[in-house]
Amino acid sequence: MPSPTPSVRPVLAALLTALLLVLAVPTGLPVSLVGTAQAAPPRQEPGAPVHLDLVELSPTSLAPDGVLEAQVEVTNTSSKPLTDVDLELRTRTPRVTDRALLAQWQEDTQPDAVGAPVSTSAAHTIQPGESTVLTVRTSAKKLGYSPEPYFWGTRRVSLTVVSEDRPLAALRSFVVWRPADAEEEITQSVLLPVTSADDVPLAIRPEVDWWLDPALLEAPARAMDPTPPSDGGGAQETADPLGTVTYAPDPAAVTAAEELTAAAPGRTILARPYAQADLVSLQQAGTGPLTAAVQQADARVRDQLEADLTGPTTGLPAASATADLIDAQIRAGAKALVLPSAALRADPASNTTPSSIGQYTSEAGSVPVIAPDPELSTEFTLLTAEADTEQIRQRLLAETATIASEYTDSPRHLVIAPSAEAGLDTQAAEQVLEAMQEAPWIRAGRTDALLEAAQQETWTTSPLGDEENLLALGNVGPIDVSAASPAPEGRWQHIDQRSHPSPLDPQRLQTLSRTEEELVALGEVMEDQTALEEPRRKILEGLARRWRTDPQGHAQHIEDVTEQVAALRGEIAVVPASGYNVISDTAGVPITITNRLDTPITVRPLVTSDKPLVRIAPPDPVVVPAGGQVDVMVEVDAIANGSVTLTTVVATADGRPLSEPVSTPLTVNPSWENWTTLLLVIAMGVLVVVGVLRARRVGSTTRAPGVAGPEDPEELARSGRSTPDTHSKETR
Repeated sequence: MPSPTPSVRPVLAALLTALLLVLAVPTGLPVSLVGTAQAAPPRQEPGAPVHLDLVELSPTSLAPDGVLEAQVEVTNTSSKPLTDVDLELRTRTPRVTDRALLAQWQEDTQPDAVGAPVSTSAAHTIQPGESTVLTVRTSAKKLGYSPEPYFWGTRRVSLTVVSEDRPLAALRSFVVWRPADAEEEITQSVLLPVTSADDVPLAIRPEVDWWLDPALLEAPARAMDPTPPSDGGGAQETADPLGTVTYAPDPAAVTAAEELTAAAPGRTILARPYAQADLVSLQQAGTGPLTAAVQQADARVRDQLEADLTGPTTGLPAASATADLIDAQIRAGAKALVLPSAALRADPASNTTPSSIGQYTSEAGSVPVIAPDPELSTEFTLLTAEADTEQIRQRLLAETATIASEYTDSPRHLVIAPSAEAGLDTQAAEQVLEAMQEAPWIRAGRTDALLEAAQQETWTTSPLGDEENLLALGNVGPIDVSAASPAPEGRWQHIDQRSHPSPLDPQRLQTLSRTEEELVALGEVMEDQTALEEPRRKILEGLARRWRTDPQGHAQHIEDVTEQVAALRGEIAVVPASGYNVISDTAGVPITITNRLDTPITVRPLVTSDKPLVRIAPPDPVVVPAGGQVDVMVEVDAIANGSVTLTTVVATADGRPLSEPVSTPLTVNPSWENWTTLLLVIAMGVLVVVGVLRARRVGSTTRAPGVAGPEDPEELARSGRSTPDTHSKETR
């Protein structure tokens, strides 16, 4: 028969459902009007002697000409052999239309004895501690499902293990019945939290979008241990007296960054704050330098990535969602939010599931809200190494098929967003993603289509809207926000507001802010800043929201990074001197600066006096080589006599201190030079006067008269005395 029009579809569905309920009774499958068994199954005996694990339930989509096959691994946990063990397959023919039934059905582990089994496996004997895989098959015709295309959807099946006709335990799962002419489908995207290198193998799959910590796209260099001296029989190596270390990035971090960068183009990327910083706590603490550091790191990643990042995108758990908390996120700079849809829907358990998008507007601003489906997200979160992957796979297929078969004319796009703390098993998650690709009622989509719908408001909030615009949450505001959590019957429900962790301690954030300022100052003087990469990342990691629930761990983290930065600053120092004497008006005082870092630094010594007895000329910046030292002459002008204390620090070019202050005593006596010069002049003058007077007194009685004429050369040669030449005409 032709497919009914949307206007008569609900009426025909109700009539056909009633007919199937009546027809189901003679087949041994009695059901109630809500699709549950009328007779309660017998209680499982305490301490069941077997453990069951669903190995496979295929196919992903069961067609009228298909074969349903189930494999269950049965482990004998008792101390006795189990004989004549077989596996019985039963089903319920009505389609599941209430998602709450899915959780209720799957959680029931009691043996199912309602009606006769559709098919039974071969019998086996299982020894204590041994495991056996039992397989049961049946054709789709024997299951009794309606072949009409508009009755496609989720069906319940049970797999009961029986030993000698005694039920032992059961697994309850689902199969999706899909006749060839069924057309209903939903669009679906998986928003994977990518917050550590462990997430990368799953993140690089092409069908997933990212809620990414941008810090993963950078691999900071870490300090490696210095090479120890050789302890062999030969000559030992001399340990580096400066304690020089080698810096290199973690190879795993480098690989993760490279793989993410290569896989980024073409997918939707919602960017968390860098290193998952708690923007609200930063704003409340008033730590501008830290906020700037987060923004700079985020901008650095965006510049090097060949893809667009939407963010910062922050999120809240549904159990603690309030309008005030959302407004605080917006005021702190959030450009998009991730919030489970149950916290924004008037009735989280309604029979029509909207798309995972809305636009939140309040006095704080307006941002798009990605609203993942909470049931789907919770199930995907369970895909860990210890989980029964096949059971989770079937539950997710059943959930999506039930949603797709809901009565609505508008298309829908759902988002699955597992928890960032899930510890997903890559292999298990890949199996589920591959099954979703095979499901004909699921169309793979990108999350940016939802963001575009929010921007252009191409949506409707009516299930009977149109075939073009998405059925979505639409525009929501503070009045629409309610905390929500899973209800005992399987669906989510609104709850009274639960307490949420307090923001990060403002005093601790102020400590980190001062440490960040010290690190920035160090970076400005260092030629190579590699040594700063590790503490810079640790400072940003100290801003993460996760520290709200671990205050002691947060305090220890801050102490560690503060000590690390202090140790780097300690590598720059002033060598203390015993003291100096200044006896002139102007003198040069030597200052020795040491640099034990592995890179040259350009610094300026700042010298101050505790008394205004001297005037100190600001020295020019100097370059101190790596592992070396320089002497700087600081010009000091003496003003008056006295003793002063000079305090010297090594600083940046603009005067921010880098080293601890060092004090040096200085004695100033500028008058000594003037008095000494005066005394020397007086003493020399006295000596001249005394010499002249003495020469006059001694020379008047003993000195011979001067020779008036020529000297007699013969007498001078013979006796050495000067006498007149008597033969000369002048003497005659």
